Amino acid sequence: MNSKLLRKIHIYLSLICFSFLFLFCFTAISLNHPTWFSTEASVKQQHISVTEHKPSTYIIALTANNIELSQSQAKQLLANSELTIASPGKRTDLYIDNENSVIEVIHTNFGVIAMLNELHQNRHTPALWTLVSDVIAAIIMLICISGTWLSLKHKAQRRRYLYLLAASTVALITMA
Repeated sequence: MNSKLLRKIHIYLSLICFSFLFLFCFTAISLNHPTWFSTEASVKQQHISVTEHKPSTYIIALTANNIELSQSQAKQLLANSELTIASPGKRTDLYIDNENSVIEVIHTNFGVIAMLNELHQNRHTPALWTLVSDVIAAIIMLICISGTWLSLKHKAQRRRYLYLLAASTVALITMA
């Protein structure tokens, strides 16, 4: 492969991955230093009145309040009288109080930094996020390979680049 084409591939792949890699670098810092970015969680509580103690009534009441449940979530809520729905940086807790005919809903928002950290850790994320992060990771590996290949093509600097590559590899292995 000629250097001109490899350079173009390297540049375009780098531009594609810039924001994703920047996000992961930022969240690496925020995960390593949680006190630097700590915020108070915002908690909102609501009570939804239910007229009948029938499973369908609970689901209809939740849907009327913009809370959609999958079939498995609905079964779990009805069986246990409680359910936690987690998403990156947020959590919704549902509790059925049969004695008072009420569904207690607690929405907790942990903030933007918590959401980004959970995306970084692939916690409570949709399958699409996993697919996108896998594709971006593969592209970043290609960037590393193409950058290394381009640097080793410079004969005058090759020895220095190989020393740096070897030193970084040894440092990584010794820290693990």
